[in-house]
Amino acid sequence: MDPRAGRSGVVVAVMRIVFVLLALWVVLTVVGFVVKSLFWLAVVGLVLFAGTAAYGAIRRNEARRSLR
Repeated sequence: MDPRAGRSGVVVAVMRIVFVLLALWVVLTVVGFVVKSLFWLAVVGLVLFAGTAAYGAIRRNEARRSLR
């Protein structure tokens, strides 16, 4: 009987676990990058929205004053 015969199944199981953990790590890395990117995109969008609203409010007040 070969003493290494039982090891091949263990090696395959360990390699399968390692590959699953690597795949999980890659997926979590990509998801983290996407979430962080979306957060900063939302921050830029809010800043631009606030700037546009302020600009519109100033222009509206100027237009009302010129009608008087």
